[in-house]
Amino acid sequence: MSEVLVDYAQVFNAMADKFRLEILLYLYVNDERCVCHISDYFNIGQSSISYHLKILHEADIINKRQVAVWNYYSLNQNSEVYKLLENIFKNINMKGWIHNVSNE
Repeated sequence: MSEVLVDYAQVFNAMADKFRLEILLYLYVNDERCVCHISDYFNIGQSSISYHLKILHEADIINKRQVAVWNYYSLNQNSEVYKLLENIFKNINMKGWIHNVSNE
């Protein structure tokens, strides 16, 4: 199989999970967020969230930035799937996805 198809298979696999799509929507609405904030929003342990974030990061759909001991995640606006995500999310009510957090 060509390398390009392998890359696309990884992207589609990462996006084929409803919970990972919810994480992507959360990041789309809230911009960059710390793993702790993502975990709080979904009320799921950080290890579980980190597992899903790792898959999305390895597929190059999200960016990861480390500050001290915390990892911050955001959508990779340069990825080939960013426009697709915008098209998917444009028909979703964003109001319930806004997560106001303190900048601790």
